Amino acid sequence: MTLPLLAAIAAPLALQAAPAPDAAKPATLEDLPVTEATAPRCGVAFATLEGWQKSGDPRGSEWPTMTETGGREFFVVAMVRLMDTYALNREDVTRLVQSEVARHEADGGEAVKAMLPACLTLLDATNNRTN
Repeated sequence: MTLPLLAAIAAPLALQAAPAPDAAKPATLEDLPVTEATAPRCGVAFATLEGWQKSGDPRGSEWPTMTETGGREFFVVAMVRLMDTYALNREDVTRLVQSEVARHEADGGEAVKAMLPACLTLLDATNNRTN
């Protein structure tokens, strides 16, 4: 359920202009400095949470509803920034997202649950900055 949702969210990213050519392409989000990996990782966590919420998974019930808080928009903006910074194409971003999702699925979503408090603070700060 999570991968189709992430693919649908990432589809608009294919329409981006050509980014800067000098940055090396990361193989995983772990290859990025924490300052550049945080927003994309939070975006994937929000997409995962939205998937849980849409499917009725109890892991999503204790968190704010992502469709109402801007989690999807956060994901898209984070991925576009990643594409622009590292000259990534849609396939590159899909690979990075799939790698992160695999990490989350391997631990049953525990990493997502651990990340969400800080990620929600970042989302709130981002929403306050744009409002």
